[in-house]
Amino acid sequence: MRPAETLLGGFARGYDPVVPWPLSRRAFLAAVGAAAGAAAVGSAAAGDALQLTPPARVPMTTGYAPDGTAGVTAAFPVSQVRLLSGPFRENQRRNTSYLLFVDPDRLLRSFRLNYGLTSTARPCGGWEAPHIDIRGHNTGHLMSALALTWANTGDRAALDKGRYVVRQLAALQGRAAAAGFSPGYLSAFPESYFDRLEAGHPPWSPYYMIHKYLAGFIDQYQLAGDEVAIEAAISLGDWVDWRTGRLTYDHMQRVLETEYGGLPEALTNLYTITGQQRYLLAAERFYHARVLDPMARGQDKLDGLHANTTVPKVISCLRLWEETGTDLYHRVAVNFWRMVARDHTYAVGGASNYEHFHRPGAIAGQLSNYTCENCVSYNMLKLTRLLHFHQQDRTDLVDYYERALFNQMLGEQDPDSAHGFNIYYTGLSPGAFKQQPMNYFPRGNPDVYATDYNTFTCDNATGMETQAKFADTIYSRDERGIFVNLFVPSELTCADRAVTLRQTTRFPDEPSTRIEITAGLALMAIRVRVPAWTASAPVARLNGQPIPVTARAGGWLAVDRLWQRGDVLEVTLPMRLTLEPAPDDRTVQSAAYGPVVLSGAYGRDNRTTMPRLKPGSLAAEGGPLTFGAKADSQDVRLLPVARAQHQHYNVYWKTA
Repeated sequence: MRPAETLLGGFARGYDPVVPWPLSRRAFLAAVGAAAGAAAVGSAAAGDALQLTPPARVPMTTGYAPDGTAGVTAAFPVSQVRLLSGPFRENQRRNTSYLLFVDPDRLLRSFRLNYGLTSTARPCGGWEAPHIDIRGHNTGHLMSALALTWANTGDRAALDKGRYVVRQLAALQGRAAAAGFSPGYLSAFPESYFDRLEAGHPPWSPYYMIHKYLAGFIDQYQLAGDEVAIEAAISLGDWVDWRTGRLTYDHMQRVLETEYGGLPEALTNLYTITGQQRYLLAAERFYHARVLDPMARGQDKLDGLHANTTVPKVISCLRLWEETGTDLYHRVAVNFWRMVARDHTYAVGGASNYEHFHRPGAIAGQLSNYTCENCVSYNMLKLTRLLHFHQQDRTDLVDYYERALFNQMLGEQDPDSAHGFNIYYTGLSPGAFKQQPMNYFPRGNPDVYATDYNTFTCDNATGMETQAKFADTIYSRDERGIFVNLFVPSELTCADRAVTLRQTTRFPDEPSTRIEITAGLALMAIRVRVPAWTASAPVARLNGQPIPVTARAGGWLAVDRLWQRGDVLEVTLPMRLTLEPAPDDRTVQSAAYGPVVLSGAYGRDNRTTMPRLKPGSLAAEGGPLTFGAKADSQDVRLLPVARAQHQHYNVYWKTA
C-alpha cells in the first residue's frame, strides 16, 4: 500500500473512486444523497437519511459492543495491549502486510457492478469470483481486520485503508434505489437473492454476507472512530429489520435453514451502540428454534449440524441474553459450550470433521485431513471470551481458549509466506498436511495455504481477523485488579489504574513468565492463571525473593499489594509430557507437553495408517519443545503441531 499522504491525494494508485475521500460526515452524507437521489444512510425504513427514532435506552458510550455487557468492565481495549517480540507478533506482522497489500478495488469490483457502475479493477478468484454466491464477504472481514490492526498497532495505513473501504461501500449503499434495490441494501449481489431465499430456493448464504458488512461497519466505527461507518450500519440494520419484519414466524424459521452467520449478534451490537429497540427485535427473529431449542434443554443434538453455521447462532444467543435477560438464551450458550468442549473437541482445541459435528465423543472415529475448520475455532474463541467475562474465576474457560489458540490458531498461518496465508482445516488424520482446502480447490497447489487473490475462502477471511486480534484476551480485569490469562509477550497500559505492565516470556518453550511494572503506582491484585495442565505447584518470586504459593492447578496465583515501577513477578508453571486418550477409543492417544499438542514430523512420508507409538519411548531431545519417540519401530521426532508446516505430520497414535 502506498503512503497515506498519497492515498489522500487523489487515488494515485488507481483506486476506482465512487465518492472522493476523506470527507466530513456531513459532506459525505450530502454527497451520497445527491448521488442517489434518495435516502441512503440512516433509517432505511423511514426513507430519511438522518432521522432516527428516539432511543429505547441510553446508547453505549464506552466499551466495544462485541465484548458484551460484562466486557465493558472486564475487557481491556485492544488499543491498550501491544504484542512484543515472539511468534504472535510475527503472525500479526505478516497478516498486516497482506491487509495493506490487498487491492480494495478488486474486492469492491463486484459491488460496483451490482450497483450499475463500471470498474477497471481485475476480478478476484476463489470465493470472491464474480459468479460465486458469497462474493463480497471478504470485504466485511477486511474492514474488521483493518480496524483491529489500527486499534492494536496504530498503523495509520490500516486506518486510511479501512476508511476508504467504508466510504466506497456507503456510497454504493446510497445508490440502492437507483439500482432497483430497497433503501439501505448493500451486497455484491442483487437483492433478488433474498427473494429466492424467501421463496424456498436459497442461494448459498446471503444473510451471512450482510453479517460481515454490518460487523465490519461496527468495528470501523468503534475501533477506528469512523462515523460514516455507523451511519451505513444503521441503514443496513434498518434494511434487515424491514426485510425480516414482513415475514411470519414460520416463514422466518424456513429462511433460517440457510446459513446466516452471526447476523443477530451484529444486530444486537447495533442495538447496544444506538439504543434502537428495532435492532434487538430484528435480532430475536433469527432465533433458529430447530437447532437451538435442544441446546436450551441440555440435549446434545449436534450430530450432523454444520459446525460453523451453528456456533455464531450461539454467540448471538449469549449477546441476546445479556441485553434481554431471557434465560432461554443463556441456557443455549452455556449448554452448547459445555457439549462442544467436553464431547466434540479434538486434542488441538478445534472441532468438526468435514465441517460438521458428529456424535458426542466421536474423535478417533472422525479423523481426516478435513478436521478442525479454523472458522469454527475462531467463533468458539469468541464465545469462550464472552463467557469468560461473566466468570473470570473459571480457569477452564481460559484453558480451552489457550489450547485452541496455541495449537490451532497460531498454527493456521504459513510462516513461510510474506502475506501470512491461512489454512482452512487443521487436519488430524495419519499423514495430515496443512494446505488449501483441496475439496474446494482440487487443482490448487497442495503446498500452498492460500493465494493473494484466488482463494478468499471464509477461513482465509476469519484468519485475517484472528491474526489481527491476538492481543484481545491476554488480560482482563475486575474491581480488584488484573488477570493474566495467557502467557504471551505483551505490554498492557492499564489506563483506569494508571500503570503499565510488561509480560516477557518464551512460553511454551520455557514454562515461565515475567511480569514487570514499568510505569505507575497502583494498589491492586495481579492474578496469574494456574492452568489445569500444571504438573506441580507453581513457583513465584517477587523482586527476586520467593513468595509462598497456595494456588494449584485450576486456580489463580494472586499477589495483592501496592505495585510500583520496577516491581517484578516471576512465575514458573511446571509442564509435563502426557498422553491423552480419545473418548471413543482409549488406545488412540495424542501427546502433549503442558497445553502444547505434539505432532510427529514425517516429512514427505504420506502414511495413511495410524502409527503405533511406544509410550515409554517418548522423551525430550534437548531442544525447546522437541521430543523423540519410537513409532512403528522407527525413530520419529515430535514438535508442536502449530510448527508443523509443509510436511506430513501425525497427532493421534495407536498405543496398544
